[in-house]
Amino acid sequence: MNMMNLSECVFAIATEQDLNRLFSGHEAGITQPSSVTYKPTRLAPGAFGVVYKHGHGPSDAVQPLVLVSRKEDLKRLFGRFAHLRDDYSPVTAWCHILTPEQFDSLESLTKDAEFEGFEASWSGLAIAEAQLLTGRPLFNLGLSACLAAQSFAIGRAKSLWRSTGDIPARLDAANRLMRRSSPSRRTETRTQQVRAALRPIWQSLSAVSFGDPGPASNNLAPIASSLRNLFAARQMRDPAEAQHAAAPLVRLVPEADRFTDLTALIAEDRLRIFDKLMNRLASTEERSVLQRTATAFLGGYLVTVAAGGAPSLTLAEDNLMPFPEVMAWAYVVGGVGERIVWTSSFDGLGRLVARELTRPLRLDEPPVCDIALDEVEVLVDSKLSDPLVHLRIKQGRLATVALLPGVNCLVPLSDSVSQEKPESEGVRSSSERPEASRRISPSPFPVLADALWPHLQPRIDEYLRRRQDAQSGSTDWDRSRGKRNRSAQGKLPYAP
Repeated sequence: MNMMNLSECVFAIATEQDLNRLFSGHEAGITQPSSVTYKPTRLAPGAFGVVYKHGHGPSDAVQPLVLVSRKEDLKRLFGRFAHLRDDYSPVTAWCHILTPEQFDSLESLTKDAEFEGFEASWSGLAIAEAQLLTGRPLFNLGLSACLAAQSFAIGRAKSLWRSTGDIPARLDAANRLMRRSSPSRRTETRTQQVRAALRPIWQSLSAVSFGDPGPASNNLAPIASSLRNLFAARQMRDPAEAQHAAAPLVRLVPEADRFTDLTALIAEDRLRIFDKLMNRLASTEERSVLQRTATAFLGGYLVTVAAGGAPSLTLAEDNLMPFPEVMAWAYVVGGVGERIVWTSSFDGLGRLVARELTRPLRLDEPPVCDIALDEVEVLVDSKLSDPLVHLRIKQGRLATVALLPGVNCLVPLSDSVSQEKPESEGVRSSSERPEASRRISPSPFPVLADALWPHLQPRIDEYLRRRQDAQSGSTDWDRSRGKRNRSAQGKLPYAP
């Protein structure tokens, strides 16, 4: 690769002593002539490739931007900086670390994230996972929860590197190492359940977005075919898109036959089909992963067109707990074929998640993470009272960890950023609040609020109860699973 095509950047081969000079702002190492295409896979043990930027003047310091290292040398490299050159530790906070194989795959210092038109679907999947894990409605869901989702990490890794690099395991390792306290058993159980339910979805999306040839993708080939058919139909604005999407699934799910004339059905008939699909999901006889995924896919599609062509998020929300994959498929299917991802969909979250998913990896600029996982694994010391002391993480709640170069995920540092939904959505009384929040404040208003809250809470609860009763009077739908209080209809993003 010829890195000299960028006038300000130089590629050099450096020893450990050369690194000392380079990281101190001085040129060092053996630079490669512009006519030579160097392959860093030839790196000898203890040798490093360095891409650094020249200063504007002859006396300006040079800045290392990319460090190419063999995996076998990373532990010594990070440990050496932490103990002998601690002013530059953590290194990965401001210098990209690439393996020789990753460096060889580059065509320039800018690497685009490519999704083959499925950016909106990946954004929807990340948002669905965040909503399922936090139990929060869209209007109360933050971007940080989406950037902590496994689906976000997988989509980002595959879009940049066409390989997950075992992202699920790496994300688990980051959460395990970075947390100052262990999550509750309830949180861990819920996380595992949600990820297991969403795994076939991101495997199917990987097949159509990145041409994933893995065995898991091959086992879900009919789902991938449905996604491709739906994508093509929406590109052509074909009114028979439902028929094309369901065609590969007819042999798996009997209800797929009804999608042939779905556009001619009234809303009540569509809801009856949806009920049959949910009953099929609930059946203990539905054991095949492919059949279950196909059933959830069709249910998710119906959510997007249930009310005569309008999306109906409440259908998915009603089945959120027993069938989380239905809501996830609704979010994914709604984004298939959508070219414009900078709208205010998902209550404004859609464009923010899409922006982070599709952000180019700029290796000619410093990283935007706090630290990379490879360095975390070397510097975390479980024997210390503060295991993260060597990481120099200054944020109190969240850290941005690079699982792979450019694959930056948010990791909670403590239980203060819990994935569990609070037992009560109301404000806690002063007697229930942590001691730290009741310390003396320079403002009298917090104290006044604590004193008034016990008197205000019953009235607010009564007001909310009456408002809910008033709303449910016109929107209750009595079905076989009991009377449901329908919330206000949410806007399903990217839906046709």
